[in-house]
Amino acid sequence: MTMWPGAVRCVVCEHSGADMMLVQVIETGSGPGRGQYACPSPCAQQYAKRFYAPDWLREDLYARGLWP
Repeated sequence: MTMWPGAVRCVVCEHSGADMMLVQVIETGSGPGRGQYACPSPCAQQYAKRFYAPDWLREDLYARGLWP
């Protein structure tokens, strides 16, 4: 499958699309970090339940009405 510039893949289901949301920022020692993205529902919701998920992810999901 060809990935268009700007298109990202979901880290959970590997679906690609424009409606992805940032779920994790990977920090690097040198150079730019990178982001991991997921489908807002249900993949980002599943990712937010992981112990290493950042707190801001649950806040973003709550703002979208996707977190209890």
